[in-house]
Amino acid sequence: MWLAYLDETGNTGKDLKNPDQPRHMIATVLVHESRIRALHAGMRRVARRTFGDEADEPAFELHGADIFGGKGAFSDLSPQKRIELYGDVLELLGRHETNVIVRGVDKPRLAARYPNPYHPHDITLMFTMESVERFAEARDADGEDGCHVLLVADENAENEDAALRDLARYQRAGTTWGWRSVEIEHIVDTIHFVSSRTNWGIQLTDCVAYLASRRERVLAARDRSPSAMAVRRLWDDHVKPHVRHYEIWRP
Repeated sequence: MWLAYLDETGNTGKDLKNPDQPRHMIATVLVHESRIRALHAGMRRVARRTFGDEADEPAFELHGADIFGGKGAFSDLSPQKRIELYGDVLELLGRHETNVIVRGVDKPRLAARYPNPYHPHDITLMFTMESVERFAEARDADGEDGCHVLLVADENAENEDAALRDLARYQRAGTTWGWRSVEIEHIVDTIHFVSSRTNWGIQLTDCVAYLASRRERVLAARDRSPSAMAVRRLWDDHVKPHVRHYEIWRP
């Protein structure tokens, strides 16, 4: 069994032309069940190295945007210290043999092509499920008989009901939108929504999601500032080696 932790970034609801958030993206970190406890313990150790007992407080969270931007609990850390902390978090991807999937949609292009498009989250989640299904199919083909995946996502009151209905429909009849239907046979049960504050796996995925979104902006702007170069290094050193599928749909 694999757990697939999902977190989104760039959700602006029905505003598809927001210049600050042009892409809706979902990052997925797949972790084998045998590595879950060790990964969570690793995240806690990373947090405690910097914050000590504060890392055990209910409100504490390793949140990608806050770490990188020096907000909240991270406001007293120097930029270099925050980059080091971000790297320590992402280093756990390799240590615990994770697999990363990033799917997304370009919202302005979606709005330009379709007069009444589906919600970007619905589109991106369907693409994500297809990629997770293909990951599991490949594991089966490589000899991991009976590979199954359980989806664990960050709480999102706006999209939870639709996401649950969509997965149930895809499990019955395959994905129904796009150029080729994919039968969802390896994703079991339903989507389990949890609070990121109580789940280290979701916090790790949040850091991947934020970095993926930030990297898209860096590449689009051809930004070579110190901050942009830090984004590139974090991605290339810690995330890129574990990416199994990365695709932004640009209608």
